Amino acid sequence: MAGIDVCKRILEGDIADGVIHGAAVVAGSADGVAVRAAWGWADPAHTCPMMTQTVVDVASVTKVAAGITAYLVAHARGLVDFDLPFTNLLFEYSAPLSRRITLRDLANHVSGFGEADGWPYVFFDAEDPRRTLELTLSLPPGDPTPGKVAYSCRNYVLLGQALEHLVGRGLADFCATEIFSPAGMGDTSLGAPRVGIPEERLSQTLTAPGLGEISDFLARPLWKAGIGTFNAGLFSTAEDLATLMRLYLNHGVCDGGTRLFGEAEMSEIAPDPQSRIDGARSFGWQSCAPGLPEPFAGTALFHTGWSGQTVLFDTSRDFFAVVLTTRCGDYDRAKRDRFAAAAALLP
Repeated sequence: MAGIDVCKRILEGDIADGVIHGAAVVAGSADGVAVRAAWGWADPAHTCPMMTQTVVDVASVTKVAAGITAYLVAHARGLVDFDLPFTNLLFEYSAPLSRRITLRDLANHVSGFGEADGWPYVFFDAEDPRRTLELTLSLPPGDPTPGKVAYSCRNYVLLGQALEHLVGRGLADFCATEIFSPAGMGDTSLGAPRVGIPEERLSQTLTAPGLGEISDFLARPLWKAGIGTFNAGLFSTAEDLATLMRLYLNHGVCDGGTRLFGEAEMSEIAPDPQSRIDGARSFGWQSCAPGLPEPFAGTALFHTGWSGQTVLFDTSRDFFAVVLTTRCGDYDRAKRDRFAAAAALLP
């Protein structure tokens, strides 16, 4: 298969050049997996070989794989309207607001949170994560720039806290019982790896203190303090994320037939083929980015993780790809090469 040879050449080149330690790839269609492969190492010490079953801290892929999926499940149950003000759910938010900010604004990073408001530094207290949350809930946003996406993890801290109020449960519990279990994602969890996963199946991503720890400096202390957030903190495998991508290609239906969401929710995330705004999103799923290969422009939905992960699906082509790496070098090249590796696997 020529595509896997190209994919291998790209990712092995990244390993040789010190861009990543290792990579795991799974790709296919709504009906099943067509490609699975892995190269290199899951950790900086090169003691754990990378596998498609390696459990990876997927950084900001958490935002869609856990956060947006959870909101789509809640929407399908009639629990939430994405165009309502987020303060309708998160009544602890105490800063005065000069305009209406919706859940959709948060999901799409057009809320103003993260624009000229000092995020993350004036909010972050590593020694007191509850103070971090208190500041997040009490300081106002900046003024959003029209036609511009201002990516900020603060949006997904707020979305996580809002969902906990909506469902009356912690994020880790809700996602485990309402998404990961019915979908058959047995190695996926929020906040920490699932108990019992052997060390040789754990990865150590960029800036993480050790195997099986969260790399994100904000999410790590929040989760350790028992504070749920959707900005980061998901642990998963290429195999489990492939299962989730197939669920999306099947419009919310799990392999076992259970429906988590449906056509109304798929319309909420449908990409706008005309949008060329850098970072543009359709309720959380990104549809436009520099370096996105032309075959995917305007039709694919995707998300990336800072420490080296990309998930992508394209309903128009009945195609998905999961590329998980342990990045250690050039961010831009690593991201561009993950896109190129995914594109190489298109049938």
